[in-house]
Amino acid sequence: MPPPPNTAILIIDPYNDFLHPAGKLNSMVSSSLGAKNTITHLKGLVSTARANKIPIYYGLHQQTRPGFLAGWKHATPLQQSQKENVAFEEGSWGVEIYEGLGPELGNGDVVCGKHWSSSSFQNTDLDYQLRQRDVSRLVMGGLTANTCLESTARYAYELGYHVTMLKDTTAGFTNEATDAATEMIWPLFAHEVMRAGEWKESIA
Repeated sequence: MPPPPNTAILIIDPYNDFLHPAGKLNSMVSSSLGAKNTITHLKGLVSTARANKIPIYYGLHQQTRPGFLAGWKHATPLQQSQKENVAFEEGSWGVEIYEGLGPELGNGDVVCGKHWSSSSFQNTDLDYQLRQRDVSRLVMGGLTANTCLESTARYAYELGYHVTMLKDTTAGFTNEATDAATEMIWPLFAHEVMRAGEWKESIA
């Protein structure tokens, strides 16, 4: 059956710095990317969205720039690491969305405000953008499995969205952490956890 009209895809942090072999953070997730064949499945998810006119929302991480975290008293270890490694540098190739995964205005895609920590809902316009378009069902993928993606999904669940997690469209800093998230933790809160191909078949 076709997807309900109130469905959207939500992809978290599909930056070159994560996904491309030359990306600054790729070496930290490359093993998991390979194990899950993540990029192929993310591209398949985008193709399915385009074929079915399902809008894609993009939750992207804040980018480093001059003055990033200046004066901050309570930065998290991950934020400090981002600053020290100049990861996701504003204006750089690394913060471009990986080729083949980018938004298309004609599909109704939306690039939302950038998140400072883990959840793409916290201190951004994501919830507002979704509510404006009566979206209530989210199909989610992106990086990383047990940080930004999981945090965003948990937040969506708390806000009352129907959450479907696609466990082969993600990756993490270790294979063990990724598998723990997809196999043990996600089923505790998500309405559905499945593979991208299974989701595609469910809306065929």
